[in-house]
Amino acid sequence: KLVSVNSKSSLARELLITARNAIQFRKRKKLDRVMSLFLQKSKITNDEVEKFLHVSDATAERYLNTLEKENKIKQVGKTGKAVSYSRI
Repeated sequence: KLVSVNSKSSLARELLITARNAIQFRKRKKLDRVMSLFLQKSKITNDEVEKFLHVSDATAERYLNTLEKENKIKQVGKTGKAVSYSRI
């Protein structure tokens, strides 16, 4: 059975959209888990997020930056070990 090029590209597009949505859903779940840390503590650090989610330093930082851009948390301190985040 022959499959047209259009239907192949349409299927590929659908698969990409499905995959992207799944990734976004998992990321949102992790962001929600980070926010749940604030139920236990008033301030959290990048290291705490790393350990809590079992992710790298860079990933923890990206999650915290995302939440900061969404105006859900704010950074306290400027650089290094002195940085923590609090809920807005």
